[in-house]
Amino acid sequence: MSDFQVNRRNRQEPSGTLFGRVIVAFVLFAGGLVLIGVGSAAEEPLGPFLFVGGILAVGLGFGLPMIGGYERLGSKQH
Repeated sequence: MSDFQVNRRNRQEPSGTLFGRVIVAFVLFAGGLVLIGVGSAAEEPLGPFLFVGGILAVGLGFGLPMIGGYERLGSKQH
């Protein structure tokens, strides 16, 4: 049989902080999608800025949960 073990999660952050980060990331992602849609339908002077702002917001929505991800890996080697 195999000797399977699950590594314990070292809780470096309180659960409220993690929950808040998830909520902010979701709002950034959803708001970014709205900005992309509005920017693609908007007129010339403001449309491209809204579209690019939406892309940046979606990128931040994906990147925000990754802050400190390398430290959370613990003793794992890549």
